[in-house]
Amino acid sequence: MFKKTLSFILQISLIVLLTVFTQIGGAVWLIVWLQANFLCFKIKKKSYSTYLKIKLSLFFGFYLFATFVIVPLAAKHYNNRVALPVFVENNIQPTTIWTCILNRHYVKPKLKEALFRIGNNFEKKYPNSKVNYLDANFPFSLALYKNKGFPLLPHLSHNDGKKIDLSFFYLNKETQEPTNKKPSFSGYGIYEAPKQEEYNQPEICLKQSWYYEIGKYAKVYSNEEDYSFDKERTNYLITLVIKEHSIKKFFLEPHLKNRFKVSSSKWRFHGCKASRHDDHVHVQL
Repeated sequence: MFKKTLSFILQISLIVLLTVFTQIGGAVWLIVWLQANFLCFKIKKKSYSTYLKIKLSLFFGFYLFATFVIVPLAAKHYNNRVALPVFVENNIQPTTIWTCILNRHYVKPKLKEALFRIGNNFEKKYPNSKVNYLDANFPFSLALYKNKGFPLLPHLSHNDGKKIDLSFFYLNKETQEPTNKKPSFSGYGIYEAPKQEEYNQPEICLKQSWYYEIGKYAKVYSNEEDYSFDKERTNYLITLVIKEHSIKKFFLEPHLKNRFKVSSSKWRFHGCKASRHDDHVHVQL
């Protein structure tokens, strides 16, 4: 009885975690769990390891099929959200394929069009460079509380299809040549911190909330020592964001806003309760 109860608790916990981080993963695991229990009852009795392998194979196969075939069609039809490019060679690309595997690359069609315009203009000036996106939104809104969309943790506002984070650009530290590679696996957590003479907003906010540096826990792993910040290309990306008429606001740390001499009314300070924005730029309709 204890083993059955523990197993049930673990299954429910896994469903919750998969739902929180992928939105559809919990539902897929529930379907596979019920299906595997029905189809593999005799196998489970004889060999639990064989049963587990079958269940995991079913889960990963069904999950990937749902992620790249079913969900894009359903999200567009029912929720007016479209997937950003994944595998196709394009001027807008994910920083890591895991953003797409976790279903965190959905936006409203209007934002996708704006990103393509930004990418096209960026490529005209820097033909060998690609604009890389980070987290956007989940495919379905699924309002859970006060009509707020399904949260994309750890973000506080990526829930309506109108927001996306874009990567900064970097140089190979040894050669000082531009590169499309990023110093962290996820694209988050490598901060372009304030210089000694610059206004230090992160220092102020960190006294109020540990959450301000939550991005550093998302980098997974990094080779920061091999890269340096590319001010020129990042500055040009910000310029294109400002010029894009569909983009209504963007978040960037104050010291970078001053460093880039940004005077646009589209710039906003995100507040100390959000995560810091000197490792990426947040843009929204």
